[in-house]
Amino acid sequence: MSKVGFATVSAIIGSVSNPQSLAFILFYVNIGLVLFVVIQVTALIMLTKKTSCASVVGLATVFTFGMSAVLFLIQLLMYVLDSAGALYVISFCLCLTYGAFIMACVYNIMLSKNSLKKLCIVAGIMDIIPPVGAVFSLVLAAKLKSDTTAQEYIYKGYAYTYAALGEYCALHKPAFADFAGNEEPEPMPAKDIKRKLKELKSDLKSPEGQYAYAVALATYTPQNSATAVKYMKKAASGNHTAALFNMGYYYELGAYVGKDLKKARDCYMRAAQAGDEDAALRLGILDIKAHKAEDGFKLFKTRAEERNDSCALYNMAVCYELGLGVQPDRNAAMDIYCRCDAEGTKSNGHADEVGALARKRIFAIAATDINSAQNGDFFRKVTDRPFKGAFRTMLDGLIEIKKRHAADAADRFLKVVKKGGEWEGLARCLVGTLYLDNGKELKDKVNGAEFIETALDVMPEAKDILSVIPPSILKQIRARSLAEQKKKNENKTSNSEKTETAERSDKKTNK
Repeated sequence: MSKVGFATVSAIIGSVSNPQSLAFILFYVNIGLVLFVVIQVTALIMLTKKTSCASVVGLATVFTFGMSAVLFLIQLLMYVLDSAGALYVISFCLCLTYGAFIMACVYNIMLSKNSLKKLCIVAGIMDIIPPVGAVFSLVLAAKLKSDTTAQEYIYKGYAYTYAALGEYCALHKPAFADFAGNEEPEPMPAKDIKRKLKELKSDLKSPEGQYAYAVALATYTPQNSATAVKYMKKAASGNHTAALFNMGYYYELGAYVGKDLKKARDCYMRAAQAGDEDAALRLGILDIKAHKAEDGFKLFKTRAEERNDSCALYNMAVCYELGLGVQPDRNAAMDIYCRCDAEGTKSNGHADEVGALARKRIFAIAATDINSAQNGDFFRKVTDRPFKGAFRTMLDGLIEIKKRHAADAADRFLKVVKKGGEWEGLARCLVGTLYLDNGKELKDKVNGAEFIETALDVMPEAKDILSVIPPSILKQIRARSLAEQKKKNENKTSNSEKTETAERSDKKTNK
């Protein structure tokens, strides 16, 4: 090496080893980076506003740049005042600033998953060289439009699907079964209601007539509920079984009358003695409400064993699941739910309805455990049971979701949609959420949202899933619907014009 070259290298090494010289160099490096920090932060703010993809990382990067700006002001003051420790603050400021550029690199590369892939990756890599990276980030922010798929990639994994399952589980929590009052009243024109009430009012001497009039009043003129309760009490005092049950229910819930569990029990007891099956079940439920859960469980067990009462059997499962009057035992609860699903019609005539309730509980239990590593074994215990039909297919779909096989899960649920039936609504909703969670194109997510909309008629709770879908996707759905409607109208107009032209041509030919 020449003497000049050796001297130059020695001078550089000497300046670096000198703290004051090193502080001088790093200080002006920080000064030089200020412009590029401003450009980079501007680009990041634009990007985080345009997309929700990885927005947490973007905001964290902006925050880190903000911290480095605070340190920059501190190091500026310390350097000017030649304060002790200025070198350390200047060095830390430089490290923090460069760390923020590395975070920007990660953020830009994360955006590449959905749109402008090459530009995102290049901008990310270039962020390692701050001056160049800042410019590339600004270019990316300018080119990335608000309607790109990056914006629509709100969640990773199965967030919408888990939300749908969570809504289903919340709707079908364990609750006791009795089917009293499940009958829907027949709609009736106002003039017919008036005539019917007049006819019933003419026969109020017997408990039967009083009960019929009270029910009609409560059903068709709810504003007359006080009068309805008055005649319901009269019918109950005449030992009318259904009236006794209704008054027991009113007293239990505090509906129309003051809440009084003692009077409720008395009414249920008299109705049960007269043979009302639902009243006997309400006695068990009343025991549990009155903190006599063991008595309630015994009543359910006795009725299930001695009378083949499917509602009582189902209520036993609820007791096992919640630990009411018996030690909590999920396996025992599951065994009973499965028995309710499998059994045919019993003497009380509610077995089919109870079976449907049991299937909902079984599915809800499996759905609750689907994303829980702790309960993975129990999930398998549930889904490995030999169920049949659409319910079996729905559980198979849950298994595929747990395996993270979105396409296979959607195939299972689509089979259920084609067959229709009690699971169609939930199946439609889950197909839609799987598209939302895993669709890589905007059109996939729009299709998913549209599929959820088709579930609204058969599954009203689907509206809760729609409420968390990004407005931009819903806007695309509306735009597509309007475009399709416009196209139909244009085709209709075109066909109409062709028809008129043909008619004119025929007239000319005839002439």
